[in-house]
Amino acid sequence: MELIVIRHGKAENAGVVPGGDSARPLTEHGSHQFRKVAKWIGKHHSAPDLILHSPLVRTTQTAQILQDVVELSDDLCSPQNWLGFGLNLDALISHVRSTACERIAIVAHMPDVARCTSDLIGGGSITFKPGNAACIQFDSIIGIGQGSLKWHLSAPLF
Repeated sequence: MELIVIRHGKAENAGVVPGGDSARPLTEHGSHQFRKVAKWIGKHHSAPDLILHSPLVRTTQTAQILQDVVELSDDLCSPQNWLGFGLNLDALISHVRSTACERIAIVAHMPDVARCTSDLIGGGSITFKPGNAACIQFDSIIGIGQGSLKWHLSAPLF
């Protein structure tokens, strides 16, 4: 089983759009840059079977880019409140264990994506700039400290 952990792409600064932080969309550059990351994921046999994302605008847009690139149907890309700020790792593990999917992508926020990745691979510090993605591989069932880092992409390299 593999879990792809993604930080949303580069978003507009706070105060640029009405609606506060939760309404901040991706910048044009952030959309373009993450589309390149999504294409890499698709080309390298890492396309997810399911995409779960925070309900905020920027994470929704990031998830939709990945969904479009890997050609997933709408019912396989859905918002999850527990992926909002303060990502609930127990809810993530429970949700992943309840699916039959072999590869799941989550799109969330810092510092949650870094903490989640570190916890799942048993420690260490991983940096997630906007649009970064990491793939964690589990030999059997997902659990804290049970994963190994398969790859980590830095969006600024694209």
